[in-house]
Amino acid sequence: MSTDSDLKDRENIARVVANHGTELTLATQSGERISATPKKKLGLIVTGDLVHWNPEEHGNARVTKVVERHGTLARADRLGAAKPIATNVSLLLVVTAPKPPFDTLLIDRYCIAAHNIGAEIAVVINKQDLLDTESAPVADEIESTYKSIGYPVVRCSVKQEQGLDSIQSILVNEVSILVGQSGVGKSSLLNALLPEQGIKTGPLSVASGLGRHTTTVTNWYDLPTGGAIIDSPGVRQFSLEHLGNVDIQAGFREISELSAGCKFNDCTHHHEPSCAVLDAVNEGDISKRRYDHFQQLIRGDESTNA
Repeated sequence: MSTDSDLKDRENIARVVANHGTELTLATQSGERISATPKKKLGLIVTGDLVHWNPEEHGNARVTKVVERHGTLARADRLGAAKPIATNVSLLLVVTAPKPPFDTLLIDRYCIAAHNIGAEIAVVINKQDLLDTESAPVADEIESTYKSIGYPVVRCSVKQEQGLDSIQSILVNEVSILVGQSGVGKSSLLNALLPEQGIKTGPLSVASGLGRHTTTVTNWYDLPTGGAIIDSPGVRQFSLEHLGNVDIQAGFREISELSAGCKFNDCTHHHEPSCAVLDAVNEGDISKRRYDHFQQLIRGDESTNA
């Protein structure tokens, strides 16, 4: 029988590739997938965590310690506290589509979240083949707006195999997480990028036109080109209640940069004279939609798209 000291000597570091509640799936340094249970009082362990683990009797494994994190994507829970979704992330790949309808406020929420964890953002306009006379102008606005403030934007159609090469080039050597509404095609996109994984996909609800949560567990997938991609369950709302107004403004990079030119240091960019942000809105130099979202989030309005 192994002694405690023997087990301690065999302690290793592994990557959490899925969290199933009471059980974790780890990828060891040898590439093996093993199941493990965490020691109590370690807090919530999420996909992307690096952890120390010990083998135990009967083939089980025990997580003993979590390595220091960076780039932890979190959303506010029901009490307004930050709840981690995934960690050690360097890029948020925000997927949007004409069906369900574009939600630009959700895109902006993710822009704020990315800025506050030191991650980059790329926007994917998926389901290009479904654009019509009503949704095509919105797609054009999304592309021009986010490109103008420095975010890569890719138009994509998994059905028509468009834009996949551009997405793959963005993902190289990044730890990316796919985020967005339910039903925008994240799992279909991941299947196109990693066809050997056979990831489950699902249709939109006929009654509501909204997506169902096909992905229920946040999973980590290694990419053959280097880096990894995390597939997270789709959302209809992504609360930022755990962030303050300073964090929110910082996440609107064009507003944050222009605010240095305001007359007052504590300018709210709402009504003050000599406000560089309001001047830019009035002159059409920054997106009126983005500005409205900024004001909505500063007010703490958790409504969906403005």
